[in-house]
Amino acid sequence: MANPNTTNLPWWKTAVGYHIYVPSFSDSNDDGIGDIPGIISRLPYLQSLGVTLIWLSPFYSSPQNDMGYDISDYKSVYPPYGTVLDVQRLIDAAHQHGLKIIFDLVVNHTSHLHEWFEDSKSSKSSEKRDWYHWRPGKVDKDGNRKPPNNWMSVFGGSAWEWDEKTGEYYLHIYLKEQPDLNWENPEVRKAVFGDAVRFWLDKGVDGFRIDTVCIYAKDTSFPDADITNPDSEFQLGRKYYADLEQNFQYLKEMRSIFEGYEGRGLVMIGEYSGGTTPEVARRYCGNGGPLDLGFHKQLLDLERTDVSKWILREPSFELRRFLGIHAEWQEMADDIAGSWTTTYLENHDVARSISRFVDDSSEFRAASAKLLAVLMATSSGTLFIYQGQEIGMTSMPKDWGIEEYKDKETRRYYQTVEEGKANGETLEYALSSIRKVARDHGRTPMQWNGSPNSGFTAGLKPWMRVNDNYPGLNVSLQERDEESVLAFWRRILELRREYMELFIAGRFEMIDLGAGEMGDKVGMYWKYNQERPYTASEKKALVVTNFSPVGVPMGELLRKAFTGSEQRIDALELLVSSYSQSDSDILEAYEARVYIGRV
Repeated sequence: MANPNTTNLPWWKTAVGYHIYVPSFSDSNDDGIGDIPGIISRLPYLQSLGVTLIWLSPFYSSPQNDMGYDISDYKSVYPPYGTVLDVQRLIDAAHQHGLKIIFDLVVNHTSHLHEWFEDSKSSKSSEKRDWYHWRPGKVDKDGNRKPPNNWMSVFGGSAWEWDEKTGEYYLHIYLKEQPDLNWENPEVRKAVFGDAVRFWLDKGVDGFRIDTVCIYAKDTSFPDADITNPDSEFQLGRKYYADLEQNFQYLKEMRSIFEGYEGRGLVMIGEYSGGTTPEVARRYCGNGGPLDLGFHKQLLDLERTDVSKWILREPSFELRRFLGIHAEWQEMADDIAGSWTTTYLENHDVARSISRFVDDSSEFRAASAKLLAVLMATSSGTLFIYQGQEIGMTSMPKDWGIEEYKDKETRRYYQTVEEGKANGETLEYALSSIRKVARDHGRTPMQWNGSPNSGFTAGLKPWMRVNDNYPGLNVSLQERDEESVLAFWRRILELRREYMELFIAGRFEMIDLGAGEMGDKVGMYWKYNQERPYTASEKKALVVTNFSPVGVPMGELLRKAFTGSEQRIDALELLVSSYSQSDSDILEAYEARVYIGRV
């Protein structure tokens, strides 16, 4: 195997990231909630998987209105998760295991219980009044008080909340418990850089995944948004607060903080907004942009319509559309041009990829999980696995009732429909949508073994119910099975390292199979080295993926791959198959193959 350290790529480009959702990963003290000591105990497992970087969801002090994305103190830890000393122990232990570690940086907003906001709302004359966006309301023709503009919160309803004490509204793009910071105020930026950034960098963290990185700057004239949904009083105001010019300047200021830690190789990874295009993303992470790379959201939002997250497309999954979006963002991983991207299919905000894109039935679950592993491992950019993805964890069972869904966004939507205040959806439709796309699906506890609560906790009741399929789907079982999803992930990650310049940093070229049955079932793409023109001895790979439960003739696919080429099909050799090195004439149900050769 080639030595992965021989590349000239920076560590964060070749990294295999692993996203840990703290409350659901591993509980060390049997209170039913995952914690920092629990993560420390699992580091040898992560190292054995082939992970080189771990990313933690927020663990800071928080009233947990949005599962920790509403922070009340950046320099302390939510008590059920542990202490600052525990976090320091985790940083040190990760480094001892050869793992880099990054934290979530949530600084577009704070909790409404943060001392900054409590001071800000105490009086109009407060020194911190201008740390948040406060505005008087409007009065309509009937004399009714209205918000300053018609912007809609991401979670529905107005993006403004009335404060009775001071007689003004404050802005919250997310929950009303998450007031937006005013980044125009230099004192705000100074405080954020000190409390949220330097505090943890000084303790040894290797960088941050920066939450909602595109929306710090706002058009503070706060104009009304265009009316795109006539049935709603409130409208999407994204163009007035996402990817504004001033936002790039704020991030460059943040970048200067990172550059002050010379020799550490710190990384800045942004979370783009739903409307951020690859063209705009290149301004963030290419040609001297302030970020190193970013997470796009187009595949996360694949099923939703412009009306609502809960009003879904029909059909919800179309392979050509899915691969087209993936290919578009693969072009961001261009080391020559200086831009980079991430490859991921899951996180804490979406349902499980195996349930969204393929088949999570007991018959095809393992094959489907391996198929997606091949897609990810052969795609360019920095790879991120979400906890449990490496064993093929699935979304929540379809027969679970609404009482098992804990996310406030989910419960609020269901209640809105129940009260007849939504867009005309029935409760049956609402529950159907929730069972497909609710954030809760990615938050069920990690399935470690076949013991009660799957080894996540020895306590009587975990904070969230463990998926019913855990007795036959857990780490312990798969550790003993050489054909398991876990074993396959380990092998495919080794191949990714071995062919680093091809898979991690290579050029991705989709093969158009056209509309119709073939294009609706199969995805194929070439992977080349970045350098052009190609040399006669250069390696390239052909990746073939069958997203259907029906076998497809392999010869026909190969002929399409070589249409217009003078190269011979027999110049390729099978490198890996998700079907135990199958090389039959039929690409089996949910099978993926990687061919490699000098062509």
